[in-house]
Amino acid sequence: MNRRYFLATSAGIAASALPVTAAPSGPTKPVNRTSTAIAAYYLNAHMYTYVPRHIRADMEWMADIGTQYVCVGVLEQDLFAAHENHALIAAEARRVGMRVIAVPSRWGGLTAGAPKVPSLFSMLNPHTLIVNKQGRSAIMPKVSGGISSVHHPDTLKFFCDTLAELYRQHPDLAGFIIDEPKCFIFDQSKHAVAALGPNAPMTAHYGAARDFWSKVTAFAKQRWPDKLTFLFQQAHNGADELAAGAGVQNLDYYGTDGRPWDAAADKLMEGGGDGQESGKGKILLSGKGEAFIKAAHAVPGRKSFFLMENHNLHASMIDAMDRHYPAVLALKPDFAAYYYYPRNVQDPDRAMAVIAKHIRKFTQG
Repeated sequence: MNRRYFLATSAGIAASALPVTAAPSGPTKPVNRTSTAIAAYYLNAHMYTYVPRHIRADMEWMADIGTQYVCVGVLEQDLFAAHENHALIAAEARRVGMRVIAVPSRWGGLTAGAPKVPSLFSMLNPHTLIVNKQGRSAIMPKVSGGISSVHHPDTLKFFCDTLAELYRQHPDLAGFIIDEPKCFIFDQSKHAVAALGPNAPMTAHYGAARDFWSKVTAFAKQRWPDKLTFLFQQAHNGADELAAGAGVQNLDYYGTDGRPWDAAADKLMEGGGDGQESGKGKILLSGKGEAFIKAAHAVPGRKSFFLMENHNLHASMIDAMDRHYPAVLALKPDFAAYYYYPRNVQDPDRAMAVIAKHIRKFTQG
């Protein structure tokens, strides 16, 4: 289908499908009177079943509370299987004055994002996979499956080529986010041993991952100097891994994702099991958020980033989020994102109402 025809007809269909009394009247520009840019994480939304009027309503909800950016997850296969879906999301975001940032999801098994699926590239190119201490391919089913080695030249080429295709298809994107990079791990693949030696310490593996992402971001900045580059790590990662991530070059934003409450509240949530991230020290208060802001600002010109995690919430956790959200925003990161209706929330409408209340008060007083 011709892209211009698709966008024109889809917008018309979306408008005609709405009742006359519900004609779209959303804001033309988000109101944000703070120095913190606000974004919505909109992962895996409307990729196979998508309703234009729902997308329109989502964008208007976001813009109404002061959201300026929409962060959209992009799988490798979305570039040949979901172009029109992403194009319509971008068109509706522009209509209400927001811009779109891509979240490369599970590319080469190297990044997080949604959904948790194996990388198409890694499965088709098993010769690129990381090898663990037992001499087997390092398969991490709770992440995405296989992870391609940062030492294999095909891995870097794949990531850069796919990024170029992303920007070719969607030239209006504001930038891209390296979400919880997964390659800060031990690797004894042939190329890793050749580069680091057979008994390299973990710090050497962390440094190799740092250098890989620096090459990706250097490629991006050389080709698209005006597009933003982000990288964030989990707030409870080890100090050496965080130091390596903070050392990635050519980043406009560096930061973290974590729960929007403090250590005392998190302590009460311990024992949730492997699938629950609450109760494990992955938080934005009690000094952790401040440390990431400091690490970001240690590089001249670099800004700080928070993803204020509100997915996978039991109803009892929403009260903690409500109590502590103002304190997280008061840290004034340069860029703060929330999840828009994410997975596994026991009372999603209540959770989103809490977020809307605090974001709107923060951005508009």
